[in-house]
Amino acid sequence: MIIGSMIPTSLLPDTAYYILSAALVLGVLAGIYLMSKVEKAYNGNTISAVCMALAIVLTMLQYNVFGSDVRTALVVIIVAMLIGGAIGAWIAKKVKMIQMPQTVALLNGFGGGASAFVAILTLLAGLDPASSTMWFDVFTGMLALVVGIVTLVGSLVAAAKLQGLMKSKPVVIAGHSPLTMVSLFGSLILCIVAIFVPQSMLIWVVLGLLLSCAFGLLFSIRVGGADMPITISLLNSFSGVAGSIAGLAIGDVLLVAVGGIVGASGLILTQIMCKAMNRSLLDILLGKTSAGAKKAEAPAKVEEKKEEAPAVAEEAPKSEKPSVGSLLKNAKDVIIIPGYGMALAQAQANVKQLADKLTANGANVRYAIHPVAGRMPGHMNVLLAEVDVDYDQLFEMKAIDDDFKNADLAIIVGANDVTNPAAKEAEGTPIYGMPVLSVADCKNIIICNFDLKPGYAGVENPLYTREDGVEIFLGDAKESVSKLITAMDSDDATAPAAAETEAPAEAKSNIGATLKNAKSVIIVPGYGMALAQAQANVKQLADKLAENGADVRYAIHPVAGRMPGHMNVLLAEVDVDYDQLFEMKAIDDDFKNTDLTIVVGANDVTNPAAKEAEGTPIYGMPVLSVADSKNIIICNYDLKPGYAGVENPLYTSDKAEILLGDAKESIIKLMAAMDGADDAPSAAADDAAPAKSGMDLAAVLKDAKNVIIVPGYGMALAQAQANVKQLADKLAENGANVRYAIHPVAGRMPGHMNVLLAEVDVDYDQLYEMKAIDDDFKDADLCIVVGANDVTNPAAKEAEGTPIYGMPVLSVADAANIIICNFDTKPGYAGVENPLYTSDKAELLLGDAKESIMKLIALF
Repeated sequence: MIIGSMIPTSLLPDTAYYILSAALVLGVLAGIYLMSKVEKAYNGNTISAVCMALAIVLTMLQYNVFGSDVRTALVVIIVAMLIGGAIGAWIAKKVKMIQMPQTVALLNGFGGGASAFVAILTLLAGLDPASSTMWFDVFTGMLALVVGIVTLVGSLVAAAKLQGLMKSKPVVIAGHSPLTMVSLFGSLILCIVAIFVPQSMLIWVVLGLLLSCAFGLLFSIRVGGADMPITISLLNSFSGVAGSIAGLAIGDVLLVAVGGIVGASGLILTQIMCKAMNRSLLDILLGKTSAGAKKAEAPAKVEEKKEEAPAVAEEAPKSEKPSVGSLLKNAKDVIIIPGYGMALAQAQANVKQLADKLTANGANVRYAIHPVAGRMPGHMNVLLAEVDVDYDQLFEMKAIDDDFKNADLAIIVGANDVTNPAAKEAEGTPIYGMPVLSVADCKNIIICNFDLKPGYAGVENPLYTREDGVEIFLGDAKESVSKLITAMDSDDATAPAAAETEAPAEAKSNIGATLKNAKSVIIVPGYGMALAQAQANVKQLADKLAENGADVRYAIHPVAGRMPGHMNVLLAEVDVDYDQLFEMKAIDDDFKNTDLTIVVGANDVTNPAAKEAEGTPIYGMPVLSVADSKNIIICNYDLKPGYAGVENPLYTSDKAEILLGDAKESIIKLMAAMDGADDAPSAAADDAAPAKSGMDLAAVLKDAKNVIIVPGYGMALAQAQANVKQLADKLAENGANVRYAIHPVAGRMPGHMNVLLAEVDVDYDQLYEMKAIDDDFKDADLCIVVGANDVTNPAAKEAEGTPIYGMPVLSVADAANIIICNFDTKPGYAGVENPLYTSDKAELLLGDAKESIMKLIALF
């Protein structure tokens, strides 16, 4: 065996090794048990990770991997661990939650590859011909090789499909099933043949590699998107099985035990998911559930609706239908169904806000979690837990499915296949027979999806054509849910929130004048700013105030947000100067001399009740003395008490103006109000309409076949890169060749735009440096500028004596048509007016870049 011939004498007695191994295995099992309890999952994961780290140390001691040259061995081991740790840290920081499924698939593959590598070493260099267990070593080594390579190749294909590097649809080649069977059984037969002819081991290893690679590829490419969650959990099981078999091959009981645990847990999860989707594991392995299935026949009117539906749904219902606001307002039993679209739009915080609003209105709100919603088991649970949705509100399919028929309202947020009633009727389709949530049984349904296309299974959803009881909001899920919140407010005659979102009829003051006249301003950021991701907009407002001559500072309360330093980090992300950030002690006395305080999503930390309301949870807690300020503007989502549950007197103060709703939108309104107070025409006031009407935007977008997009710092501030990618994809689907022109100094540092676009999976081949693309502008049908100014300013070629004269800029002015999505028409950092803004070729969409891009998408 390999242990006898390749590994030095153990540093530990066998008995000690077995006892310690058993303790570590029990620790791993305890960790897995705790991970099954949501509230204890973090601790369970930590325990399992620590046990695995100790298992590595124990293995090195048991097999004396240090050898005689301990120093060299330690250097090699430490360097390898540092490299691996650095890669792991990079992955942990870089990978987003929506990319976690493909990351898990990739890590599964690494586990299988490691087991296969161990098996190859065992077979080629570690066998002892004189050993009485020679046949067992050969068989387990070959089997570990086969399972490990199948895991590696299958996981790589799964990761590629999930990442979009391969099409998610099933791929079927001629003779697919026979080839799959031949590669599977051929691999298993080799494991037996190698026992009897061990002298030709190199040949068997090579053949085993080829056949197992073939099977891994053939079975994984045939699996479609609908079965991908099951495939990931199955490959997870394979990685554990491969490790366990490798442990048998080298005689390591610890590896056998831990591999067995991983394999068993993965297989249990796979069985649970197969049952949830009404799948046979063998059918999935052979691709029978997703390949060759007939597409469901969609009703003719589906196409009609798809043709007529805009990218953002028409919200005006038929006269006989109740309004969306009244549906939300009157509902007392509501079920929310989250899906992958919610994850893509990162709309979970907005969904939580809507749920809170419904609950405050007396509704019982629950979430229906389908086992395969999202890209992996538990995906939705994690996203909702991030925004503090109570565990008690999350219901698995079995526990809630019968309740749809009695619910007043079901709200679907980015879910398709898991709600598709065609699964019960459309025989021959990939989802036929798959258990789906009985949303169709609900009296009223609101659907917030990006479009009306079928889900991963490719089956039309009859809910989209149902006329009675269904309201559809298309486009970005975050915006759609925000519209529902607004609709609920606007339908509520008694709630002050909606009325006060805009300036009240009897305004206490002119907000625009207050902003314009303020020379000393303190901004108080809070958790509401974090939820709305409004820090970039807050920075824009602060810059606007500073340009107007105001001294702007930020008051940071120690417990603002969810952890110390939360606000500092968020504001640092958008380049707020550290010198503007003041801790409570350093700034609190200045509120009384301040012209204006702007509170953005902060409640308890500004609540003056802490100084007066004895017996309340916050009594005696140091709070910022916002109440001493001359004027106060409060941008909060609503008027509810904060976490402490104590009413805030600031909300009824004569000094305070209140803007309710999403913090980002409120800040944009403040900037618009400030512009409106200026004698000069306001660029932001034109947010809702283009600066001129000479261009038919819809026609230009649809007719363009050669498009160049120029991203800039405004795109970064608005975090609009995902929307830009959506627009580019839409143009490409329409037959356009879309490229991105990257100026060397676009953004705040070299590569800034590249990184942002890479985050949303824009292909590197679409990113062109200035030299490579500048001559192509003259042949482009359309150029779309997103938040870029100085780097596109043609004045650099003509305006002698200006800071940008002679600076190389992108030749955007040469394009046939130009669409500019900028916040306003002010000069850029160089302070030089941009002639593009008055060009006959250019159409301007001013305001938040994300909203402008969504308007363009809506024109398709």
